[in-house]
Amino acid sequence: TLIDALDAILPPSRPTEKPLRLPLQDVYKIGGIGTVPVGRVETGVLKPGTVVVFAPANITTEVKSVE
Repeated sequence: TLIDALDAILPPSRPTEKPLRLPLQDVYKIGGIGTVPVGRVETGVLKPGTVVVFAPANITTEVKSVE
């Protein structure tokens, strides 16, 4: 049946062992919170406390939260 076929589909594996790659889609400046970059993690893992570098500007910062 269609339901059985959909249940049999395996989700693609995420390349979590590779370095972090997160293309930015937008950046918001929210009062009281700060600068909030928005994007999707393509490879790697992003967790609060992780130190990241934004290329090509070479800006380093610490991740405060992930939502």
